[in-house]
Amino acid sequence: MKATTAFLVVVILVLAGCQGIPGGIFPKKDAAQLPAVNIGTQGVELSIAPTLPREVFERSPFTLLLTLSNLGTADVEEGVYSLSYDPQYLSLIRQQGTGRFAVRGKSPFNPQGAERQLIFAFDTKPLGPQLERYPATMTFTACYPYITTAPLVTCIDTDLTGKRPGKVCTPQPQSFAQGQGAPVAVATVESRMLPGQDPDLIRPEFVLTLKNLGAGDVVAAERYRDACSGRPLGEEGWNVISVQAMLSDSVLSCTPTPVKLKQAGETRVVCTLPEGIDARMGTYTAPLVITLEYGYLKGITAQVNIIKTAT
Repeated sequence: MKATTAFLVVVILVLAGCQGIPGGIFPKKDAAQLPAVNIGTQGVELSIAPTLPREVFERSPFTLLLTLSNLGTADVEEGVYSLSYDPQYLSLIRQQGTGRFAVRGKSPFNPQGAERQLIFAFDTKPLGPQLERYPATMTFTACYPYITTAPLVTCIDTDLTGKRPGKVCTPQPQSFAQGQGAPVAVATVESRMLPGQDPDLIRPEFVLTLKNLGAGDVVAAERYRDACSGRPLGEEGWNVISVQAMLSDSVLSCTPTPVKLKQAGETRVVCTLPEGIDARMGTYTAPLVITLEYGYLKGITAQVNIIKTAT
């Protein structure tokens, strides 16, 4: 019995040793790679099921099936929606045209993101005596808070004179054409190392270029509910973004604040470390995390033709 046990132990040790030998009995497999999800320029996207009829008779029911797909990386927990339609020819059955929704975003373990479906039941009303058909329109709008997180590695170079040899990196502009898994993107980051008022300190400065790469509209994060309720937002409510940035464990000061995003073109934000960095630190890489907070609106329109019944 003891001999058998000893033999089994030896076999196990030999097999274990073969795991790390190239071409061994059981070659060691590479670790599974999780999919990258922090790319893309979409948030909550809307789609209408093809089951919506193109034509429907007056005094007849039909349903509108909507799918809300979160194709970005941020979770939406308190989104709101509104459905508008022509009450002269359509009536919504046993439902309200407004409501709330929640839908999780993409993650390495769910790279497609989550979906939420909404079903609206309608009845068509009688057409007038002069109408043979009428195109009835329904407009659905989703309004939700969203976050863009842009983590990157930047080069910190405190040697402004360039006298130190063998530097591990050089500050260079970085661009992100694929976005960060959200509709509002950090398009470029330019790093600058500036002398501080104290000659022993270097002041890092980062120039961010922001863009709305999605197909919706940006509003101030605290006003997204108003946007879906039809309340006027005013100039101060549209295209407003909050920007935060951290260099390692230090909070950067970003201006302007809040940021007014341009409808077309680029919007620039400057983030600096006011206290500076000791000039003796040399050259090294450091994590830079940029966070954008905002509200977002996405709409979709559907149409059905109401046809007069024969009399």
